[in-house]
Amino acid sequence: MATLFFIFFGVGAGFVVLSVVLGQAFGASGMDFDAGAASPFKPIFIALFFAAFGGLGLIFNPIFGPWGAAGIGGLGGLGLTFVILKFILLPLQRRQNTNTHEKQSMVGRTAKVSETILQGGFGKITYVVNDKIVSGPAKSENGAGIERNKEVEIVYIERNTYHVREKI
Repeated sequence: MATLFFIFFGVGAGFVVLSVVLGQAFGASGMDFDAGAASPFKPIFIALFFAAFGGLGLIFNPIFGPWGAAGIGGLGGLGLTFVILKFILLPLQRRQNTNTHEKQSMVGRTAKVSETILQGGFGKITYVVNDKIVSGPAKSENGAGIERNKEVEIVYIERNTYHVREKI
């Protein structure tokens, strides 16, 4: 039974580590595969349960025997998964949802060029929403360059890039 606990721990811990490493790699490249909703059935939570079940099983196997250790490991895995989901992930998700805004609602609004938009290239704009300064990559609607500190109108947003025109 100790071998089974060790396998559960290795698979769970290995998946958690792999998820963090790959998450950083894909996060740096802008790729995102997260469906968004918090659920205890996401692979990361299943792996966390496996790691907790295996680890607690290994710790308590010599004390309570294989079945007692399996019971403690199962309850501990469920408890740890519940605590992380309820007290860490869900509050973070609620906070993120209250701090974000719908970018498409910014179409037609005025912004300021914070980094010069190069001819045929990109720059950066800033605007204020809900008393917070928001910035993002911008491109001129007609490909012309727009100097820093000029006011622009957001025409449309495509792939998180603001397409703007200079205000007259």
